[in-house]
Amino acid sequence: MLFFRFNARFVSTRTVTGAALSLALLASGCHKQPSRAVPVVLVPTIETEPQPVPQSPQTTPIPTQQIPAIPPSTPVHNGPKSKPKPRKPVPRKPVPPEVVKPAPSKPNAPDRSVQITADVPRAAVLSRKQTTEQLLRNSESNLAHINRWLSQSEQEMLRQARNYITQSTQALHGGDIERAYNLAVKANLLSNELTK
Repeated sequence: MLFFRFNARFVSTRTVTGAALSLALLASGCHKQPSRAVPVVLVPTIETEPQPVPQSPQTTPIPTQQIPAIPPSTPVHNGPKSKPKPRKPVPRKPVPPEVVKPAPSKPNAPDRSVQITADVPRAAVLSRKQTTEQLLRNSESNLAHINRWLSQSEQEMLRQARNYITQSTQALHGGDIERAYNLAVKANLLSNELTK
């Protein structure tokens, strides 16, 4: 051990305490726990030929104990012999034949010539047709008698009323009485609003 001479005036108690603790730690060292030996378990190999282990020319082999090798033909049993359980045959599902799906065709366009109508008595159809024609005449008359200057929104209403009148007339000639009536009512409402 080395002894140092030091002057107590220049050294504080913290320094002395820190140095003493450091020396104690260095002197004691670290205690390592002993490593536990892992038991060697021998497992029979499945391969028929052993794989060669490449050795690098730079390393020198460390002498170790020779462990007797168990030939692969003799099985290792640790307990009494037990018969293997017979496996139940697993029924295989039959593979369905591949079904060739035809390419999807374009959907058919709806037939515009066929109309679905309710079974309405002929007298009701004639009455609705006459009412529609009367509404169309009133709407055209109202639009013809407008003699004042129209604002932008009123001009748009006038164009829409004329459009409804045209569509209603086409529906009447096509035999769609309900649609013709609905359009004639709209045209009549717009024309009445413009005449106020």
